Amino acid sequence: MAPPTIFGAKSFNAAGSFAGLDFLPDGESLVALVPADGRTRLVRFRAQDGRLLDERTVAGAWKGMAILPDGGCFLWTREAIARLDAGDQVLWQIEAASGVSFAFVTAEQDGSLVAAYGSKSIAQLFDGHTGKRLHTVREPAGDIFAFVFSSDGSLFATGGEKGVVRLFDRKTRKELAQRKSTKVLALAFSPDGQVLAGGHGQGDVRLWQVPSLKPVSSFRGASHRFFKDYGRGEEDLGPAACRWLGFSPDGQCLLSQGNDNALRLWNLDGSLRRRVTIPHRHPQDPAMALSRDGRWIAAGSTPAALSVWNASGELVSDERSFTSAHAIALTASEVVLASDWAYSSWLRKDGTAKERARNGFPSAVVALRTGEMLVFDVSRVSLVNDVAKPGKELFQLGGDPRPGTMRLSHDGKTVAFPVDMSVELWDWQRGVRVGEIPHEDSVHACAFGYDDTWIVSVSDTIQMWRLDEFEQPVWTVRLEKDPQICGGVAVSPLGWIVVSIDRDNSNLYTDSALVFVDPRSGTATATLQHPGARLGQVAFVDATRAVVVDSSGRLLMADAEKGCWLDRPEPPAEDVNLPDLEVLPLAVSENGTEVAHLDAWQNIRVVRVEPQGTRSDRPFDFGIKKKTAEESKPAGMFEQRLAGAKFLFVGNFNSSEHAVRTTREFREETVRELGGTVAKTPKGITHFVAARKPYTKHSPTAAEIEVDERIAKGEKIIKLSEKKMIELLLPTFEEARAMLRGEIEGGLERWNRWRSRYRLLDGGFMHLPGIDLSGIDLRKADLRVMHFEEANLSGACLAGVDLYDCVFRGANLRGANLDGARCGRVNFTGADLREAKLGAELMGAVFDGADLRGADLRNAKLQYAKLEGAKLDGAKLPGSFSG
Repeated sequence: MAPPTIFGAKSFNAAGSFAGLDFLPDGESLVALVPADGRTRLVRFRAQDGRLLDERTVAGAWKGMAILPDGGCFLWTREAIARLDAGDQVLWQIEAASGVSFAFVTAEQDGSLVAAYGSKSIAQLFDGHTGKRLHTVREPAGDIFAFVFSSDGSLFATGGEKGVVRLFDRKTRKELAQRKSTKVLALAFSPDGQVLAGGHGQGDVRLWQVPSLKPVSSFRGASHRFFKDYGRGEEDLGPAACRWLGFSPDGQCLLSQGNDNALRLWNLDGSLRRRVTIPHRHPQDPAMALSRDGRWIAAGSTPAALSVWNASGELVSDERSFTSAHAIALTASEVVLASDWAYSSWLRKDGTAKERARNGFPSAVVALRTGEMLVFDVSRVSLVNDVAKPGKELFQLGGDPRPGTMRLSHDGKTVAFPVDMSVELWDWQRGVRVGEIPHEDSVHACAFGYDDTWIVSVSDTIQMWRLDEFEQPVWTVRLEKDPQICGGVAVSPLGWIVVSIDRDNSNLYTDSALVFVDPRSGTATATLQHPGARLGQVAFVDATRAVVVDSSGRLLMADAEKGCWLDRPEPPAEDVNLPDLEVLPLAVSENGTEVAHLDAWQNIRVVRVEPQGTRSDRPFDFGIKKKTAEESKPAGMFEQRLAGAKFLFVGNFNSSEHAVRTTREFREETVRELGGTVAKTPKGITHFVAARKPYTKHSPTAAEIEVDERIAKGEKIIKLSEKKMIELLLPTFEEARAMLRGEIEGGLERWNRWRSRYRLLDGGFMHLPGIDLSGIDLRKADLRVMHFEEANLSGACLAGVDLYDCVFRGANLRGANLDGARCGRVNFTGADLREAKLGAELMGAVFDGADLRGADLRNAKLQYAKLEGAKLDGAKLPGSFSG
C-alpha cells in the first residue's frame, strides 16, 4: 500500500492513551505519560509548537508524574510511588499498604516531600529523597481530596469530602488554622504563600488569607457552571465542580478547571479574564499542568492529542483531534468524520478543517454520489451539503441504532439501520419507512447485497433476507460461539460476505475474528482469528479483498476466496498503550482504490490500495428477482389472510421483551379473526412462536425441539419471532385502508378493536405512507403514534382526535379539520396545510417547511411549536403568537 495521507492532529500527539503530564523546569518542553501493560513511555514535546522531540520507556504502568528541578521525576499509580533520576534509574519505590490506595499524589517543588492521599481519610507524607514515610495526617471529617505545599515549603494544606480546610506548619506538622466549607476538590497557594485558593464540588472558587484562613475580602467570588446553547443563547444549567487550581508566577491570575470542560482565568477581584473550552476528548477531570514560568497550560488524560494553551488562553495548535469516532465518509474532495462530540471535515487538497459541535450521542454519516451527505444525529436523519452546518431534516427513527451503522443501498435510494431487534429500511428522499425486518435478538449491523434485492444482518447469527419478503431469512449462519460485538458487515460486488466479530465484550480482553460467508450456500467458509485487538468496521475494495481496521489502528486485508489474511501488519510494540478496545470506523471510496480509517493516534489515514487486475466473474446468482406489484399483493384480506394456518404459541409471553410483549387475546383472537386456528400441541401446525425472556440464553422447550427436528426433515413449519408474529397479525396496508375508509361494515370499530388488542408502549402501531384518506371522517378512529408520511388527508375530519406523536411529513392535509385535536409533538414537516382548521393543541409540534397559507390557527396552542421555513401568508394566528 502507498504511504498514507493523514488528517487530524500531528502536534502534541503520539500512539496510545496519554495519562499524567508535566513541564520541564525551563518550560521549553512538555512530558506526557503513555502507560501500557507493565511499562510506560515518557513522550516529550516542544511546548511552543507540539513537535515530538523524543520518547523513552520505563518499567511500570504509571498514571501520574511530577518533574523535579534536577531532571528526575516522581511517578505514581494508585498502588505505588517511585522516584527516578534524570537517567530514568529508580532511586526508590514504595507500595501502598493493604487496603490503602494512593488515589492522589502531590510533590513539593524541590522534591523533598511527597504526599499521597484520597483513601482511608489520611494523607501520608514521604521523604522525597528516600521514600521513607515521615508522617500521617488524619482527617476526622471524611476523605482528603486536596493537598498542596506552599512554594517555600513552610506550609501545607488539606481539604476534602466534608469541606474542612486545614493549614499546617510543615516543620512541626501542627495545625495552624481550619475553615469549614463545602466539599473541596482542589487547593493552590499563591506564589508568595499569602493566599490559599480552594475549588469546590459545587463549582465555587474561593480565596483565603494565610495563615488565618479568613476570606480575602477583595475577591468577590467565582464559580464553574454548566452552560448550554439551545439556539437561544447560553443557558445556565447549574454548578460544575472545580477540579484543579493554579496561580500565575506573578500571583495576579488564578487558573481553574472544572467539570464544565472549561479552563477559566480569573483576576484576583473575582472577575473573569477568559473562559477557554477544553475539548471533549479530555474527561471532566483531566491531568493538568502549568509550566513554572507560567507560559503554558496543558491538559492530558486522552487517547487523542494533548491540549496546550499559552498564558492568554489561546491554543498552541488548532489541529482537530477527537475521540469516540463512529463513522467516516470519503469523497473526492473531503474526508468527514462523525464522532460523539462533533462532525469534522477536512479538504483533501490542503487539509483545511471545519467542525460542528454535537451533544454526545451516537452518530453516522454516509456520502452520496451528488457530493451531499446523509447524517444521523439523535434519531434524526438529515441531508447536508456542509457538515459544519445543520442540514434538512428528512425523517426520525423510532429507536436508536448502533453508532456508525447507517448503510446506503447501491442505487442510493434506501438507507438501512439496525434498530434494537429489527432492521429498518427508509426511502430517505421521501422520508418514508419502506420496510422493517424483525429479528429474535438485537441487531448489530447490516449491509445491502450487490443488487439491492437482498440484505445481510448480524445479530446472534448471520442472516440473509430477501428485500421483497421478510417472513423468513433465506438462510441463517450460527457461529460456534455467539458474537458479543460486531464491528461491521460488508458484501462484495461478487456477493461474498465478510463480518468482523468479537466473542468477548469486555474492555480488557478480546476474542476477535474475521468471518467470510458464501451466500450461495449460507455457510461460513473461513474464520480468521485476530488476537490482541478488536476488529472494527469492514469493507470490500474489490470482488474478493476485504479491509478491516482494528482497535490498535492497523489496517488489515484478507481474501474471501482464499480464506486468508493478505496484509496483516505486526502488532504494536508492547510499550504502546492502545485506547480501549473500541470499534474503529473505516470507509472505502466508491471505486475501491482508497481506504480511510482511524489510526492509533486517533487521526484519519487515507491509504491508496493497488488494484489486483480485472476480473470477468459474474456476480453470484441467487435466483432472487424483484416481485411485481401484482405478485406483492397479499393472498387475501381479513378472514381469508390466514385461512388454513395453524399456530402454536409456547412459553410465558408476559416475560418477553417489553417492546414485543403481547396478550393472549391479541395472539389467539387475531389469528382466529384472520381465518387461522390455534393449536395446543405441535401436531399439524404450520406456524410456531416461542416466547423469549430478554437478557437470558434461550432454552428451547420440548415442543420447540420437536418442531426443529421436523423442519430439519423437510416439513414446512414457519418459526416466527415475537416481533415477526406481531408484523403478521397487524393489519396489512390494504386492510388498514379498507377499515379507515369504511369500505367494510363496522370498519372503524374493527380498526379500534385491533388497536386496543395490542399497543407498543415505546413506538407506533404501523406505517401508512401514501394512504388515501381524503374526505374521510376519522373522528372516531384511534390514530395515536401513527405514521402518515405523504398521505392524502385533504378534507379529512380529524376534529377532537388524539394524534399524539403522529407523523404527517409531506402529507396533504389541505382543508382538513383538526379543531380540538390533541397534536402534541406531531410532525407536520413539509405538509400541505392550506386552509386547514388547526384550532388544536399543538404544543411541541413541528411545522418546518409546511404550507400554512390560509390556515386557521386562532384557537391553537402553539407553545414550543417549531415553524422554521413555514409559509404563513394569510394564516389566521392566535393573538398571543409572535412569530
